[in-house]
This record gives sequence, structure tokens and C-alpha cells, in this order.
Amino acid sequence: MFCVRSGLTHESHARDVEQVYLRCAEGSLEWLYPTGAVIVNLRPNLPSADGHLRACVKPRPDSRGATLYVERAGELRLLLTEEDQAVGRVRCFGLQEGALFVEASARRDISRRITAFQYQLISTQTPGEETYSHT
Repeated sequence: MFCVRSGLTHESHARDVEQVYLRCAEGSLEWLYPTGAVIVNLRPNLPSADGHLRACVKPRPDSRGATLYVERAGELRLLLTEEDQAVGRVRCFGLQEGALFVEASARRDISRRITAFQYQLISTQTPGEETYSHT
């Protein structure tokens, strides 16, 4: 099953933090005109426990306007900068490390920006846990 979350366009305050829950083992997220932040909770409908899963995040080549972190108990650990996304860098983290925190960059211009990435959950109990299949 492939999940797609698109059109996150909350317009009110630039400091708002929205939460989304994605329950698929792989999917994508697209955030138009990013402002504030989004916490992406990866909660797959899989029999294996979260402690045995890694999430790999692959930014779309045109992804702009946000920085990705891993968040746990209010602490942020940098995962992907805008520059990392521009060169297509893929990063992975264990689900037990926390949720994906996507923070919009402060911008004064009104140019069109889209933050978009694919994710895939990989069991750490199988060989090749660091690989990312292109979906």
C-alpha cells in the first residue's frame, strides 16, 4: 500500500505546528507554501514493533522551503537541510528515535515553494536495511 498526503496548506499563523499520522509502510508527503511546521508521525499498520523499523526519507528534486528533523520530547536532531534535499540526499532514522519534524524556512518572498519527499519503512531485522527502493 502506498500513502500520499498532499496539499498541507494551513494558512493561519506562521508559527503553527500541525500533526499528521501516516499509517502506510511507504508513501509521500507534499506541502504547498510551507509555513510553521508539521510533525509527521509514522505509525504503520505492520505487525512488527516500531523498535524494529527504520524510516528512510528521500526528498523530491524540486523540494524547497523546509528543513527536516527527528523530534523526540521537544528535542530536534537535524536530518535534512534544504541543501541536502537539493542534491537528493537520502537519510534514515529509527522510529524509536522520534517523529519527523518538518519546519518551514523563514521567507519574505511569495515565490511558489513545495516541500515534498517520499518515505519508506524498512525492517531492521532483514538484510540491507540501509537501502531505499525508488517508489
